[in-house]
Amino acid sequence: MNYTIKEIEKEDLYDYMYVSTYSMIETYKGIMADEFLDKIENELNKNVERLKNKFEQTKIDEPDYKRFVLYVEEKPVGIVAICKSREEKYPNSGELCSLYLLNKAKKKGYGRILFEKAKSELGKMGFSDMIIYCLKDNQTTKFYEYMGGRLVFEKERNIGGKNLIENVYYYSI
Repeated sequence: MNYTIKEIEKEDLYDYMYVSTYSMIETYKGIMADEFLDKIENELNKNVERLKNKFEQTKIDEPDYKRFVLYVEEKPVGIVAICKSREEKYPNSGELCSLYLLNKAKKKGYGRILFEKAKSELGKMGFSDMIIYCLKDNQTTKFYEYMGGRLVFEKERNIGGKNLIENVYYYSI
């Protein structure tokens, strides 16, 4: 596997948002409202500009928030983001905020690579455990369970005008 994982800089923001956008569309078709997914796709460039505008400020305001892009053959195919937990039940944990792969990169071991990168980086940040939110209807729940996640609770969340259930998984790092 010829791949690199890069912590994003300003020049990587389009690649990051491209993978985030199209992997969400591929992953959540039939789970999230079509209108919401269409809006995400239609606003890709606007979202890149929004992220560019807050990128430097985020580094100052949220130093524990890190984003990475996975490149295979120099093409962006995956992303992972980590931070200090935003969950009030786990205030001293790390959080795997997002892990997405384009369909063409799935079932090739890259999900595991990004997952291990997240754990490693959170460990370097001083966390000994982490949590992950994953939509209950998402097939990725099987991956998170396979990676050793323990379902600790479910949480309802409104995404794009639709109430969805998220599984919250816990891991020791």
